[in-house]
Amino acid sequence: MTLERRPLTFSESLFARARIGPVVATVSLQGRLDPAVMDQAARLLQRDYPLLRCRLRQHDGGIDLVLADEGCGLAVGMPGPDVLADELNIHVEQDRPVSRIALSQNGDAAVLSLAGDHTTSDARLNTLLLHRLLDYYTDLLGGVTPAPSDRPAFEGTLEDVLLERYEARPVPAGPDTEPPLTLAVDDPAPGALAVRSFSYHPDTTAALLAGARRGGISLTNLLSGAMACAVRAQFPADAGPMPVSAAFAVDLRPRVVPPIAPDAPFCCVARQVCLTEADASDQPVEVGRRIGTQLREALEHDEIQHRLLAQRLAGRPLPLPPISYMVSNIGVVDDYRVPDGLRVTGSRWATTSRGPVPTLFGSTAGGSLNLDLVYDTGFQRAEVIEDVAKHFEAALIACQ
Repeated sequence: MTLERRPLTFSESLFARARIGPVVATVSLQGRLDPAVMDQAARLLQRDYPLLRCRLRQHDGGIDLVLADEGCGLAVGMPGPDVLADELNIHVEQDRPVSRIALSQNGDAAVLSLAGDHTTSDARLNTLLLHRLLDYYTDLLGGVTPAPSDRPAFEGTLEDVLLERYEARPVPAGPDTEPPLTLAVDDPAPGALAVRSFSYHPDTTAALLAGARRGGISLTNLLSGAMACAVRAQFPADAGPMPVSAAFAVDLRPRVVPPIAPDAPFCCVARQVCLTEADASDQPVEVGRRIGTQLREALEHDEIQHRLLAQRLAGRPLPLPPISYMVSNIGVVDDYRVPDGLRVTGSRWATTSRGPVPTLFGSTAGGSLNLDLVYDTGFQRAEVIEDVAKHFEAALIACQ
């Protein structure tokens, strides 16, 4: 078997060495899928996107991305209580495939998932590939076999793009601040990832968008403001303003000039951290506005791009400030094309989020806002997260 390979970049290797697992995109469907045809669609997608045929291989000199001639096709199984949580909890080996396409089906209910290792993928790319997979499936049922795309095995990296388009500059150290609030326990232990889900009808979603616009902020900033208020609610109300730190997962594809192609086969996401103070009486819109102002200024100054370049040239990671929670909202997901007899009933995504920072993942599909709060049960107690969820939802709904 002929193999091709490339070494991981510095930033990619940080994901791999930390054993940060997959980004998982799922679509729920009403109706019966043909597993044999879906397996054929999966193999055609793996043919046309060589990234999906790769494995990570660790050796003394580093970590390589190794290409195989064929992909693994489709994994088929019975759905558990939560397919997204099941995919997030698959054990991450040092040497591992970078993708997994799976179908969980029971009667007329099915969940199709595409998981891509975060070293080489992100939510925007995985969601796009899941769209292509259903396109291929629909075409095959109609008697049309998609023509090969003849994509090269490897198509550059985010670091290549940044080195070409930006000049390296020193990254100033952040200000010394009081440690932000944390929901983590003092004595963490190994635990599974858990998911607390929220879903809002299109009418409610439209009202939340209108509330965010009235406040002069984005929906992402509104979600962050509501999370900040929910975290603050876990501490004494009479303690006054307390520091809260929000991290955002930022898609760099549209933020470089010229933009990176939506289907560029590498991870284009990095974090930006914003710090504010929240009091027990604060409202999500005002907290979200303060956080959003910081985020906008950071993005206007290309802080993420310059930080990634600086750590690449220094050969060591530049630590981020401590984080209370993270928000990653990919916005509107385009409608999926499906054959007659199938109906899309939901679209979700999330990333493995092990450690002390709970992460809120969001997207809007079919007009409905879908949110998943992912947390590590070894670091956060379920009853605390449930109380955070209740405060978050109350604060969010009050903004309509």
